[in-house]
Amino acid sequence: MEAPQNLTTSDLDVAAAICINVAFLARNFYDSTTLDVIYALAEFYLDHPNVTNQEIIEFSGARLNDLTYLENFVGGPENVRDSIYWVAQVSPYLPRTPGTGHILIPIFWVFTILTTFVLGLRLWSRQTIAGGIRAYDWIMVVGYFMTLGYGSVALYHAININRTSQFWDYSWNEVALQQAFYMALDVLYPCTSLVIKSSLLLFYYNLSPARYLKWCVWATFAFSVATVIAAVSYSLFKCAPVAYWTEWYTSVCDTHQTIPYLVTGAAMILSDIIIWVMPLPMVMRLQLYRRERIAAIFTFSLGIFACIASGFRLSALHRYFLTSGGTGKTPIINAWTIVELNLAIICASAPALRALCIKHVPKLLSYGPSNSSVNERQYNTSSHSNQKVHGRVIIHHDQIARSNSSLSEKASTSSPRIGSPV
Repeated sequence: MEAPQNLTTSDLDVAAAICINVAFLARNFYDSTTLDVIYALAEFYLDHPNVTNQEIIEFSGARLNDLTYLENFVGGPENVRDSIYWVAQVSPYLPRTPGTGHILIPIFWVFTILTTFVLGLRLWSRQTIAGGIRAYDWIMVVGYFMTLGYGSVALYHAININRTSQFWDYSWNEVALQQAFYMALDVLYPCTSLVIKSSLLLFYYNLSPARYLKWCVWATFAFSVATVIAAVSYSLFKCAPVAYWTEWYTSVCDTHQTIPYLVTGAAMILSDIIIWVMPLPMVMRLQLYRRERIAAIFTFSLGIFACIASGFRLSALHRYFLTSGGTGKTPIINAWTIVELNLAIICASAPALRALCIKHVPKLLSYGPSNSSVNERQYNTSSHSNQKVHGRVIIHHDQIARSNSSLSEKASTSSPRIGSPV
């Protein structure tokens, strides 16, 4: 092969593929960078022009069946030799750029601190206003720790493993470890997302006695579970054996991995949208002041930001290939995943935070008539369990769920308008 100085993306793909395949072959060099393995074998071929397979095996530590498989795949021993020579010749022109894992550091810490603070306020709101922390709150706490676990694993990968962006600067052991981390994160993400969605769906289930809402909750939960099972199953069994990096040549992998990832990713985004839109019809039927209605819709619609982040994650995943230009792209995928999961927790906690604001800083959320005495008289017939702040009744989601009548009936019997449920 001729050694071009201006390497194309296709050339970089070929160089990365040769480096990885030859590095897996040379078991005696698993701790050396893949490019150093290329240099060593190129020099060995130059010193032994009539080298035999047995000599290659003794020098590199390769297994006979692996060497035979590689020779058959590239079209013979001479093509293996030529490929190694070509990479050695173009090596001065191969790009060497630092890893992009550093982008995860500020993203991880900013969102971890913010989510921890918001979740703490949520639990405080539930305990002091709603009368106690409910099951869906504890489920969200589990989702928080799973999100923290995902971010920690991704951050460790970014700092300790993803030192450079090109595969020719890694040893085979490091390449294999990267693939193991990628699979672990690939499985942890949909499981974490399902836990967060389960918390929201259980919250909706207890929010209203409306039959349509309960059926929607069950249908959406079943759809979400089925999507996660499909995503996790494909991630684990797309190759045989599961740890395909231990049998690089003899493992059998799906050759069209992009399509299943895009389909399951799109299905997860669809379930996100359904979950965040689900309570809006109920909110629209509440008898609220216009500003209260807008605030309630805005509170429940904050999840659209998590859906947008999920879309960016899917776009980054679509651009990810194992040897795309010799560059791994997992850091950008992990970055969008961390943003998506944390935003989901933050947005799901918005209603509880709003109830907390109404109680402790009511001026930030003042609606309806400005005369507090009018408001006081207007709500005198409300339930004693509702808390009054500056003449305003705070009705928490859980208090709505305890009502035996519909929300509209409660509004008509207690007052011309009811306080915002969020």
